Amino acid sequence: MLWATILSWRIMSMTKSVNVLVMDDADVIRKLVVAILTEIPQINEIIQAKDAGSAVKLMTEHQPQIAILDVKVPGNGEVKNGIDVLKWTKKFYPNTAVIMLTNHANERYREECKRAGANFFFDKSSEFDQLTGALDTLMADMVEDKLQTVDRSR
Repeated sequence: MLWATILSWRIMSMTKSVNVLVMDDADVIRKLVVAILTEIPQINEIIQAKDAGSAVKLMTEHQPQIAILDVKVPGNGEVKNGIDVLKWTKKFYPNTAVIMLTNHANERYREECKRAGANFFFDKSSEFDQLTGALDTLMADMVEDKLQTVDRSR
């Protein structure tokens, strides 16, 4: 019984420091995603961006473990949209998990995001309710990875 309590505490303490970046140019969607994230006790910090350039800057400053990115956002230079932010993220922070969101349910976007390394891709109009399950999966994967690291260190 004591072992289970210690393990449970250890899992919670390992995942309490999860930071999430949310990038969406639509205030309503961004606030909705933030409201969902606020309910997850393991989330430590929620960073918000309205455009691709801000997302890259904030990604560098905060190095979140999870990024939730809208496909179609304003951008400039190297990062013109959410897909460019995804590619940039996977190039410089390959261990960051990425969930892509879009209102444009074009199969081409889904495939491009998958090839670029997105963990999940959801159409906001028909699949948004799957966001919580995706976050649960990513959080469980983070705990599993940390537990395996602990086991390997013995």
